[in-house]
Amino acid sequence: MNPAYGSNRILVVDDDHALLGMVEESIGDCYDVVLAGSGKQALETLEGGIAPELILLDIDMPGMDGFETLNRIREMAAFSETPVIFLTGVTGSEAELTGLKLGAQDYITKPFVRDNLLVRIRLRLECGLQARHLREMRETRKRFDDASEKSEKKFAALAKGLTPAEQDVARLILQRHSNQEIAQRLGYSPGYVKNLVTSIYGKLGVHGRGELLVRYRDINVDA
Repeated sequence: MNPAYGSNRILVVDDDHALLGMVEESIGDCYDVVLAGSGKQALETLEGGIAPELILLDIDMPGMDGFETLNRIREMAAFSETPVIFLTGVTGSEAELTGLKLGAQDYITKPFVRDNLLVRIRLRLECGLQARHLREMRETRKRFDDASEKSEKKFAALAKGLTPAEQDVARLILQRHSNQEIAQRLGYSPGYVKNLVTSIYGKLGVHGRGELLVRYRDINVDA
């Protein structure tokens, strides 16, 4: 399952049901709050298709503590980068350092202050949104680069028997330029471009521009 991110959805994980109620009351007017009473229940919630944009996670829980829960969450591809804030009664720099090393984005000790919690949540959500945008941009660029590389390989195969001047003209034909535009871009006379185009058609075994464009329509060369 590939769950979609909910609208400002926050998963709160704590074995203290009173604390769960306090957090829900404190932030429920701002966020869609989902509660889990244990690390195991949190994992089941995620596996069931609930996709929070942020997770508030306790450390000191029976059975599966917060550190192990976070490890298990990070092993799930869909939530490997979901922001996690430890909200816990465990104090001390060692515990905080361990949590951050495991991939948590923040560490808040109980008892929490509502305004402080809301500010820290908003900050992590904004950072998470920026990270997703950057990741999407990188993925889009990679797809574009892969497609460009594939097209260039196809163009190289197409142009293998063409002279350098014919290759330049063929590239511009595939970019949908007219003979007149090709002459202007390359600084050639219209007559010379016409002769090059005729030679290209003969070498590629096509009978005109339309047939060439149809035959090689999957080649997208850069302008």
